[in-house]
Amino acid sequence: MKDLLAALDLNALPELSLGTAALLILGVCAVLVIVRGVFRILFGSLVLCASGFAAYLTWKNTPLMTQDGSLHWVSFVPAAIVGIVVLLLLRWIMRFLSKPFSRSEGGETAQRSPLRWVVTLLFSLVPTSVLWVGGATFLRSIGSVAEIQHFADGDSATDRSTFFAALKSSIDKAIPEDWFKKIDPLSDDARVTLAKLIALGDSAPPPKAIAVMEEPQIRALIEHDPQLRTLAKEKRYADILRDPRLDNVVADPDLSAMLAGLKL
Repeated sequence: MKDLLAALDLNALPELSLGTAALLILGVCAVLVIVRGVFRILFGSLVLCASGFAAYLTWKNTPLMTQDGSLHWVSFVPAAIVGIVVLLLLRWIMRFLSKPFSRSEGGETAQRSPLRWVVTLLFSLVPTSVLWVGGATFLRSIGSVAEIQHFADGDSATDRSTFFAALKSSIDKAIPEDWFKKIDPLSDDARVTLAKLIALGDSAPPPKAIAVMEEPQIRALIEHDPQLRTLAKEKRYADILRDPRLDNVVADPDLSAMLAGLKL
């Protein structure tokens, strides 16, 4: 230890004035406060997303309260209750984990001003929106593959593919499809429809799809591409959907409009 101290050249260390040291300490404290705030916003956003997802699942599995559907809005009440309960429960768990002994110490909870609440809410909306869009895009992508599988399987479709296909349909009704075109081009209606026709393999297409399949470029891709036909036989629907050979057909405005208008 003495040899180590003797080897240190203390004169080579830069001299720090009291003001510089104070600025360094202030900077470190500011960074810690910012990091703490970012983590609080992130976890708060996750709590909001979890409560919203719980409310959605409740709404999805709540039957209509009346036979004629005149009081369809009543089905939102259980979803709202579940969402609020999950939100409060997760907030309590987070508060307990971050300050487990704050109540027993008798300390008073700091009161936030209305302005601070507004600023916190505005900053929380940004990551929450990003998480929601990312989650919706992810679920929509899964739903596109499930939609292809559901179409190819026909009457023997599994509950899983039926659920995710219905989930994608619900997302499309709630959020405009144009929002997803740039961030999720693989789930475009024209591309999904083309992938459905390819996934049929040797099965007969539905009558309303015959006119579309008469297009030479579409027919060549569906019937005369051995690799795509192999993917269809192996039921690798996700690989069909993202296959680059579909790009040329989807890039054609006329063919894309024709495929998008074909509802299978």
